Amino acid sequence: MVEPTPEQLSKLKKLETDILREFAAVCEKLNLKYYLLGGTLLGAVRHKGFIPWDDDIDVGMPREDYEIFLKRAAEYLPSNLFVQSMESDPGYVNCFAKIRNSDTTFMESSSAKMNIHHGVFIDIFPLDYYPENALRQWITDTRKKWYARRVGCEFSLPEDVLWVRKIKRFILQVMFPSLNAVLSKRERMYRSVPQSGLIANYGGAWGKREIVPAEWYGEGVTVEFEGMQVMAPAEYDKWLTQVYGDYMQLPPVEKRVGHHYVDVIDLEKPYTEYVGRKE
Repeated sequence: MVEPTPEQLSKLKKLETDILREFAAVCEKLNLKYYLLGGTLLGAVRHKGFIPWDDDIDVGMPREDYEIFLKRAAEYLPSNLFVQSMESDPGYVNCFAKIRNSDTTFMESSSAKMNIHHGVFIDIFPLDYYPENALRQWITDTRKKWYARRVGCEFSLPEDVLWVRKIKRFILQVMFPSLNAVLSKRERMYRSVPQSGLIANYGGAWGKREIVPAEWYGEGVTVEFEGMQVMAPAEYDKWLTQVYGDYMQLPPVEKRVGHHYVDVIDLEKPYTEYVGRKE
């Protein structure tokens, strides 16, 4: 694993900001809703841009808008930007999309062995309705957990060297031998609630904290991010408080680190020069 140098981190943020700018322009042309999420939203509110030690951009879109974006974005994006999804990149297994810069390399350790696009990216999460009935919530949460465990077998994690992890992986692959079947079931489940007062970001890092009242998203409001005016949830203070607590309080110094583990960073060369060889 490698850490980006200060120069690389600065350029990485610029490349990601450029992708966000293009993404927002497409959403405006197609009249699609989107919202900053996660650390990107926190950075916009607290720092008016990136959290200084952060190195990624997360946005979310209502499911209907998300599907339109996946279908039509290529008509408007520059040719070097690739919308990565399970449909456009068959080896890709995440339940959310990415926009990748094809002129760059950013090979995350967990997916470095996958035969997929590995350019610098931003994440785009579909926002789905979450059931209000307690029994349906339990069924959804349980199925989500098992699907996530099976799909997680496809990634390389630091603890993979442990024999316990290998046994768990073997058991999960016996229980769910068909990855494609799991991916299909997962997608159907996430889309299965036609209407609800709750919205979930099923692919988010914060689990049930990212299940919020639908009105918290609403029509959205503008916030500043790296000199741009972009969209945030209408009730972003409530959203951030639920996810992070006292979000204006800076974390301890030892926790001010990025969260990506990367095998290869090359912001000058396309990932195709690295696929199939280790550096």
